[in-house]
Amino acid sequence: MNKLHRFLKSHLSEIRTIKIVVASLLALMVLIDIVLVMLEGKEFPTFSYVVKNLRHRLIWFTFLYGGLVAKIFFNRKVGEQEKEATGLLAFFSMVFLLFVLGRNLEGEPSLFLQVLLMISGGILAYRAWPQYQ
Repeated sequence: MNKLHRFLKSHLSEIRTIKIVVASLLALMVLIDIVLVMLEGKEFPTFSYVVKNLRHRLIWFTFLYGGLVAKIFFNRKVGEQEKEATGLLAFFSMVFLLFVLGRNLEGEPSLFLQVLLMISGGILAYRAWPQYQ
């Protein structure tokens, strides 16, 4: 516990920066959603509509989100064996495959499927798309 406390104290400025960025993105999303609600009569969907009604078409986004979180926070550095583009190509080909499959899905995907997609995106990004030095 002492190591964690020292680590957090030494990275206070980074933690504050991350908090500011996340709060700014949340505020921006709320503002955009308010504008889209005002434009609802002009056939602009709001974020809440997209999340609620088009979730089956966004399974690729869930996978991508899990992979990008793993790439940012749990990045693995390895020696220069391959080019980073190989893992990038593997990861985004999976995203494209899920995009195509999501277009043909009907109904609402279960919560278990969404969590599984997010975790598998993180695992694939961690294993196949490391940071080469």
